[in-house]
Amino acid sequence: MGNRAVAAEQALYLYGVSPARARAGTKIGSPGIDGVHGVEPLSCGEFVCWASAVDAASFGEALESNMENLDWLALHGVRHQQVVGEIARQETVVPARFGTIFSGKDALRKDVEGRREMLKRVLAKITDADEWGVKVYAEHKPAREAVAASSGRDYLQQKAARLKTRPERDDAELKEFASALGEAAADSAPTGKISGAQPDLAWQATFLVPRKRRTEWDGVLKKFVERWSGARRIEVNGPWPPYSFVSDAD
Repeated sequence: MGNRAVAAEQALYLYGVSPARARAGTKIGSPGIDGVHGVEPLSCGEFVCWASAVDAASFGEALESNMENLDWLALHGVRHQQVVGEIARQETVVPARFGTIFSGKDALRKDVEGRREMLKRVLAKITDADEWGVKVYAEHKPAREAVAASSGRDYLQQKAARLKTRPERDDAELKEFASALGEAAADSAPTGKISGAQPDLAWQATFLVPRKRRTEWDGVLKKFVERWSGARRIEVNGPWPPYSFVSDAD
């Protein structure tokens, strides 16, 4: 869902789209993106669109320049995520991209109708499922970490040695772990290339996990936590709205 040009004094900011069967009594307590207007469910044919009124100049015409302001971006980014998260805790939702603006209800409904079939497919995929992120880190013995570097050269040599001892990211056990998680999940998505900025990070991925498979999913994680005790550390974050699995709806 990309940015839409606006010309009116007031516009609509979209947070996400749910099936029309979303409960009529669902209330969103978090403030809207501007911190003033509340979030309302709008009927859009077969869907419910979660939106709030915003100033067209600030969130439409000036959006690109505002997004270059890190303080503005941090504040409004948190508000966007809070709203989407609150919706996701109550309803299935296809999250909209940050900064998705429409000139009014008619423009919003026209856009949603044009993506009706894609939205239906994505909603069928993400219903009763959550996004989870998983990272695997190599553990190091304290003795190796405690070695003091007497010079800049020593420091670089120690850092290079540490990198060399990092497990290969495509080793058999990591492949087994990824495969086992994949069997418990409905889908997976890449999370970006692993860089040297996190030298202990050996592997990472994002998964869409059906809630009915959580016991199986947790069992896989527990099995490898026990197997890798002292050698590798598994870091899991979630549940999140399915941000990584809705690109087909754009």
